[in-house]
Amino acid sequence: MKPILALLLGGLLCGASCQALKPPPPAPPFKPLAELPNVPDLGPARWLEPGVLFHEVTLPREQPTRKLWVYLPERAGTEKLPCVFVAPAGSNLFTGNALGEGDRPEHLPYVRAGFAVVAYELDGPLPETPEPADAQVVEAFNSFRAAEAGVSNARMAIDYALAKIPQVDPEKLYAAGHSSAATLALLVAEREPRVKACAAYAPVTDIEAHLGAATVRTLSSGLKGFREFARGNSPLTGAAHLRCPLFLFTADDDSVVEPAQSARFAAAVGQLNPAVTYRRVPGGDHYDSMINEGVPSAVEWLRGLAGAARPAPRLPR
Repeated sequence: MKPILALLLGGLLCGASCQALKPPPPAPPFKPLAELPNVPDLGPARWLEPGVLFHEVTLPREQPTRKLWVYLPERAGTEKLPCVFVAPAGSNLFTGNALGEGDRPEHLPYVRAGFAVVAYELDGPLPETPEPADAQVVEAFNSFRAAEAGVSNARMAIDYALAKIPQVDPEKLYAAGHSSAATLALLVAEREPRVKACAAYAPVTDIEAHLGAATVRTLSSGLKGFREFARGNSPLTGAAHLRCPLFLFTADDDSVVEPAQSARFAAAVGQLNPAVTYRRVPGGDHYDSMINEGVPSAVEWLRGLAGAARPAPRLPR
C-alpha cells in the first residue's frame, strides 16, 4: 500500500491497513515564552540586500516554533515599526512547513516599505522524501494539530517579537500569508487579539470543501480526528470572530484554490465586520497574481492602517 500522502496526491482510497494505524500519544502543552530557558536574543544582523537587515533565530527545542527569520529596514532608528508575521506557504493543510529561500519574495516587499517582518516555521513538517511513510504522516499531523494548525507557532513568534525586538510596535501587529499560509493568517486573526489586521492571498477557507469528500475519507481513515480538525481549523468556521481589518485577495483564474471560497468568506466576515477589503483580479493564477498584484496592494493597504505619514522608503532591489 502506498503512504497516505501518495494516496492523497493520487486521489485513491485507503484500505484496511491504513485504518490500522495507531495515533501517537498527545503532545504536551506548549509553554509561554517567558517560562522557557535560554531564549536567544536577536543577535547580529547581516545585509540581505541594500536597506534590509536580516536575523535568523533558532529557538530552544521546548518551543513550538524552531526558527524565525527577522527582517528590519536598515534605517529604522528608534522609531517603532509595524510588524508583519508570515508563515511559509505550500503546506497540505494538515502538516507543518519549514522556511526556505523560496519564501523570501513574499517577505521582502513589506520590509522595503518600512515594515518589520517575522517569518516563522510550523510544527509538523513532513520529511523531504518523495513518499513519506504513514507513520511519518501521522506524527507530522499530530504535531501540527497540537500547534493549533500553526496558531501556536504564530503566538510564539509574536511573543518573541515583543520580548526581543524593541523596534516592533505592539499596537501594529499584522498577520499575512499566501495559500495555506493565508489560511493560517486568517486563523491567527480570528484567535489572536494582538493581531490588528490581516492580509490573506488565495486562502483555503473551507478545508473539507477544498480537499473533497474522497480525500477527507482517506485521511480520516488513517488520521484519527482529521474531520474534526479540518472543520475546526477552517477559517469559515470562525469567521464571526474575525473583527480586525481584513484584506482578502484572489485571482479569477486561480487553478489551486477555488476563488469562490474567498467570496464566501468575505461575505461571512462582512456580516459582522465592515472592515473587509476584497480584491479580485482576472488573471495571474495562484502565485503570480499574489506576487505581482496582491502583495503590493496589501502593502499600501497596511501602510494606510499603520498611519504612514510619508512615502515608503525607496530601497535598491
